[in-house]
Amino acid sequence: MSDNQGGRYALMKELDDIFREVRKLIIAEWNKNNMHGLNMTHGRMLIILSESGSIRSSELAERLSITNGGVTGLADRLIDLGFVKRERSEQDRRAVQLMLTEEGEAVVGAMMRTREHVMMKLFHNLSEEDMMSGITLFRQMSRNMTEEEA
Repeated sequence: MSDNQGGRYALMKELDDIFREVRKLIIAEWNKNNMHGLNMTHGRMLIILSESGSIRSSELAERLSITNGGVTGLADRLIDLGFVKRERSEQDRRAVQLMLTEEGEAVVGAMMRTREHVMMKLFHNLSEEDMMSGITLFRQMSRNMTEEEA
């Protein structure tokens, strides 16, 4: 490996290490206010249900990029906590619809406040220019990961 390649690899490794550290710190901050032991995917499911209203399990699986079985497991936990309910679709009795309960809506409100707190802490002391640079960087990394390899 040339010195230039070695230097580039060292930078990539440092970025990867910092990314992992920040992610771990975000999760730790999230968990400080997480009285129900919900993970990020539970949270995303609740937010999608809040935004969408009643939604089929299969559509939820697609939006969460998980299997139908994964949705069932997550939903079971949220149902046990009283945050979500399952109902059969009136149009297609075979289809199961998931929706938030009133308690689930309250939890979403608390989660959104926690999210705002975490974002304020995370982006404190960053200028708008810094944040725009971060957006550019993360968009490019996302494209890099979704491109087909040549």
